[in-house]
Amino acid sequence: MGLLGEKLREYAERLKSREDFFLSDVKRHEYFAENPSNADDESVRQKVSVLNHYQIHDLYCHEEIIRHILDLKIDPDLQQNNIDLVPHLANFHFKGKDYKLLEFASEYCNSHKPSVFPIYNKKHLNLLKQYMDYYALLESEESLENYFVFKRGLDHLLQHYRLNELLNYYEVKKLDWLYLDKLMAEVAKELNQ
Repeated sequence: MGLLGEKLREYAERLKSREDFFLSDVKRHEYFAENPSNADDESVRQKVSVLNHYQIHDLYCHEEIIRHILDLKIDPDLQQNNIDLVPHLANFHFKGKDYKLLEFASEYCNSHKPSVFPIYNKKHLNLLKQYMDYYALLESEESLENYFVFKRGLDHLLQHYRLNELLNYYEVKKLDWLYLDKLMAEVAKELNQ
């Protein structure tokens, strides 16, 4: 498995032992599970509020994103685990501009189904790109700005290091957020010794 794989599993197990640390996220997932429908204003408004995503705050587009979600009628795609939903939901037109809100869209979908929809995160895309380049998983014309390419690379990494046995996609985001920088520093230190 190698040093990186050993460290990843170590940190994944550490994360699993800290699940009570994420009480607000657990409550969010419970709320989404108890309220799966996205067919009325109030239901979607509550979910957008509970999610409290920075991309929506930065654009100040709460009502517009609610209307966008309602217009897309996303429930059948969520029920069928249709991954196409994420980029479809991410394409958002607001105040004369087109936005690609992959981070919001993936987190909204993930809040409904944490084991189906990976959460797109730009923070460590370079690391994932290096991984995909190393294993020749990235075609020359492909970009990690594409959600399907991102998912393919992430799934390969999770399967390669057997992290998919321990973590769902929500937990993978938490692992990334909490530990990845520290983990990479530890690996670099050990490799340089």
